[in-house]
Amino acid sequence: MAVTPLSPPLTPQPGLIPAPKGVTTEEMYLAAEKLKFTIPEGHKEDYMKLLAKTDAAAAIILSQEDYKPKPDFDRFPRTNVHLPKGADNPNLAFAWRADIGDPVDSTGKLLSGKKVVFKDTIAVAGVPLVFGTNAFENYIPDVDATVVTRVLENGGHVLGKAACENFSHGASSSSSPYGPVENPYAYGFSAGGSSSGCGSLIGAGVADMGIGGDQGGSIRIPASLCGIVGLKPTFGLVPYTGVLTSDAGVDHVGPMARTVLDTARLLQAVAGYDKLDDRQLGAPLPENVPKYPELVLDSRPQGVKGMHIGVLKEGFLDPSMSPDLEKVVRAAIEKFKELGAIVEEVSAPTHKISGSLSHIINKFASGGTRQGRQVGRRGLYMTDYWAHLLPWTQEKYDKAKYYVSGTAMSCEYGWVKYPTAYGKAQNVTRRLRDEYDALFEKYDAIVMPTNYQPARRHIPVGAGPLVWNEVGPGITANTAASNLTGHPSMTFPVGFTSPMPADVRTPEDAQVRLPVGLMIMGKLFDETTVLKVGDAWEQAYDWKVQP
Repeated sequence: MAVTPLSPPLTPQPGLIPAPKGVTTEEMYLAAEKLKFTIPEGHKEDYMKLLAKTDAAAAIILSQEDYKPKPDFDRFPRTNVHLPKGADNPNLAFAWRADIGDPVDSTGKLLSGKKVVFKDTIAVAGVPLVFGTNAFENYIPDVDATVVTRVLENGGHVLGKAACENFSHGASSSSSPYGPVENPYAYGFSAGGSSSGCGSLIGAGVADMGIGGDQGGSIRIPASLCGIVGLKPTFGLVPYTGVLTSDAGVDHVGPMARTVLDTARLLQAVAGYDKLDDRQLGAPLPENVPKYPELVLDSRPQGVKGMHIGVLKEGFLDPSMSPDLEKVVRAAIEKFKELGAIVEEVSAPTHKISGSLSHIINKFASGGTRQGRQVGRRGLYMTDYWAHLLPWTQEKYDKAKYYVSGTAMSCEYGWVKYPTAYGKAQNVTRRLRDEYDALFEKYDAIVMPTNYQPARRHIPVGAGPLVWNEVGPGITANTAASNLTGHPSMTFPVGFTSPMPADVRTPEDAQVRLPVGLMIMGKLFDETTVLKVGDAWEQAYDWKVQP
């Protein structure tokens, strides 16, 4: 299936949502019923007139031409836009193919010569956005996300959209409508999620780098399982404008690449305030973004000599920990001592409940977001997307699979039964942030395993909701914490391990080697140190030959 490239300029399409037709008594009573409010008999006419004012205001708003950034089709035409099949879609990791931007062999810009993919939550005008689902179809954004514009302006060549999990939800790679996204190191094993396609394509060498999205580990988990580098930046450093949201309080987009230096290049290209995303409190303007690759290169003679690195005690305590994986991670941490760092165990007690904090905040917020309840933000709203999706139906839930329906159920159930839990979780998260910040007064970086287990096998066809949610125990136990607190954290590969015993079914399976990631957390807006620490290890050791 090919898509005809959009012609510039795009014409906004008002009226995607039908204009109000006037309030009915049934609608008035339905609203009251949801509120558990009984309208006094003498006030019914009053409330009908009040709701009519809402109708009138909505009619005016919905008739307006939408106000969005305009993509530059003259400078960056979209060509060869098509749905890839067969050899054109290795590991089922592409959502759509396209060719956009400078030639791959161009020189002179920060990303010249780099082949880039975007997670399929990120709007690329004129290229269908699948969002990892077939619950709705034929959605073609009319805007470029800020990160897309910046990649193109910095000389990157876009290969297309990388597959992601259904509605970008879940840490496995089994829920794409095209089929499971395969791990580049072991067919039949997960590439991790939800930025599964980015991890697989970069790990397989098809792309040099990509932009993933991360609400609880969705950059770092696939990066770890696919043997690449993945950085979740400080909250707000990279603009989220033009990216479909899960929960505005934990939304992040960030770079994925095969090396720390390329990760630094991509971060410099996309970071900085875009004057649209109100999550970017404290972010520098693009011209003031640190020159991360230069800083990394300048640090190489010194490396981590004299740095204080804390090993987070609570980062090793989840009962799902693979003993073999733990050995690889601890051996990698010991090498920082060989490089001259001062390495000590540290503690942040609240980290132990970060999984519960993430569960409440993510479920309560993202479940409502998927119902179209987006409020409190002053950035770009993807109104045309919601017009395509809503309202939900049983058929859509069936296609969206069980991470989505499970979150929807938890959201509705939780807000009714535990109406103060979300606010309490946010308050306790500040305690976790303060514990980390207290450690950063002494330590330059904190390290821990990215995941507790290596890649697991794909979820069996026909498995129910509980299997879907238990396929990777503890998989977000370490990654989700920094989504909540906003600290930058990066995974990079440090070796291989064997599959979990339950995943070894043949003699050949016992020979499979799966990548292991080590995660580095840094101070808020101190991506430079995080990158330096990872680069020092990467320059000193070849992760593919570690015992």
